[in-house]
Amino acid sequence: MKMEKLRLSMVVMATLSVVSTTNANSLKDALENGKVSGKFQAYNFGNKNVSGKKDYDITTLGFDLSYETLRINGFGGKATFQSATSPWVDSDAKVGAAGDMWGSGGQLSELYLSYKIAETTAQIGRMYLSSTLIASSSSRVNTQSYQGIMLSSNDLPDTNVKLAYVNKYQNRTDSEGNFGTFDNVGDDGAYVISVKNKSIKDLTLTTAYLDYIDSFTTTYLEAAYDLDNYRFSTQYFTSEKENEDRGYLIGIKGTATFDSVDLEAAYVTVDDAANVVSGLGGGTDLAYTWSEVFANQYVAGQDSYRVLATYNINPQGSIGTSYVYQDGIDYTTAYTALIGNYKFSGNFDGLSLYASYEVGSKDSDERASRIKLNYAF
Repeated sequence: MKMEKLRLSMVVMATLSVVSTTNANSLKDALENGKVSGKFQAYNFGNKNVSGKKDYDITTLGFDLSYETLRINGFGGKATFQSATSPWVDSDAKVGAAGDMWGSGGQLSELYLSYKIAETTAQIGRMYLSSTLIASSSSRVNTQSYQGIMLSSNDLPDTNVKLAYVNKYQNRTDSEGNFGTFDNVGDDGAYVISVKNKSIKDLTLTTAYLDYIDSFTTTYLEAAYDLDNYRFSTQYFTSEKENEDRGYLIGIKGTATFDSVDLEAAYVTVDDAANVVSGLGGGTDLAYTWSEVFANQYVAGQDSYRVLATYNINPQGSIGTSYVYQDGIDYTTAYTALIGNYKFSGNFDGLSLYASYEVGSKDSDERASRIKLNYAF
């Protein structure tokens, strides 16, 4: 799909929306009773001995504000403004965190029209997108966003189908100290189709295909089976860049819950031919052996393992520890992490805290701390 087609589609839907809403008696109520939401954020990231770069520490503050209308004859809309600042950033942090945390300014990251009929919803414009192989990530203060069209349907029994085409992508930053801008997704954009099916009791099947036109393709398959307090999963990635060999990834994972304790063990292997491309956006990092900061599960010729134990103190808080081991062609790395989460209640309802500390070993001497304080309203 070319840019002209996307612009035409946006004009058509905007026209339909205006016609529908201006003729509706409830337009005033739809606007006055729309939902306002937002969040305040304070994130501190500290990295030591990262790939030969200087140590750095950065604190970034953020404020997001969203407004979503009520639907009129199936039509609706939403807008989200994001802003961020790093008031105490030094020269080392400007280099080390340029790609994700040093990005001051603001951006209208969501501005879309939507239409819903039965269990099918269409959206067009700027949006946070969540599909298997094109997905926004909110792991930093600045959330990634896309411009395009998305169709999501639950009309088929026990099945969700998502179709999306994007032609612009807003990353967290522009790598020069500013908030991310909407840049072209190649010359012709990217499209994805993903299907999740739960028609067989206790079994969830996921399949997805992404074509980043003239750049790469990625296919993903996953099967997850629940048995009492256990879950067993297996995943398969394959990707191919233009004029390069195809890469393959296979993963298996088992989880178990015993009272207040959650346990997890996973293994991932990548063949020798090529690195695997997991998709477009940070939200597509689905390989089972991820760590809190450093692990890269998609490297050709690498086997990786992960174990995790989490103790749920109460419904609001948990503490845990993870260990990731990576065995590559000419290296061995390992990462041990401590993780804590807490969601406040009562007078502080909406406030949440996440903290982690990860230490590298074997061939890695990297260390990192992460503290994230969020207040959502």
